[in-house]
Amino acid sequence: MRGLARVLPSLAIGAAVLAGCSAGPTPPDELARSLFDIANDARVEAKLEPLKWNECLAQKAAERAEPFAGDADLEHDVLVSTCHEGAKAGENLSRTDVSAEAVVELWMGSAGHRANILDPEFTIGAVACVEADPLPDGSDSGMRACSELFEGAVVAAE
Repeated sequence: MRGLARVLPSLAIGAAVLAGCSAGPTPPDELARSLFDIANDARVEAKLEPLKWNECLAQKAAERAEPFAGDADLEHDVLVSTCHEGAKAGENLSRTDVSAEAVVELWMGSAGHRANILDPEFTIGAVACVEADPLPDGSDSGMRACSELFEGAVVAAE
């Protein structure tokens, strides 16, 4: 009976894991919101104020993510403030099929991406993700191209 008691929990765990596999890829909007929330959790953990979601930045982030839907080369274009002229601006990009947790972990392991997430001068942000690389049959591959944009206070001209 003891052997059976050990097997049953393992079967339940295995069934739960398999059940999660059939869920399919994370929808782009859900992934974007998760990336934003998890990055904000990292800010709070570092004793910083969380970023406030900004719809203007969400629209600009979608525009910036779109070119990477079919192109694996993640190159940052020159970034200037996109929603508040003169504001400090930053961007993190990703193109992957891993979870939001894994993406933020990778960003936090990269000096430049980490600096954007933990920059106390950034006060607003947004993330947008788009489907990338459909399978040959046109179905969703799970690959997502994402852009996280950050902006801070407007910098006064000298």
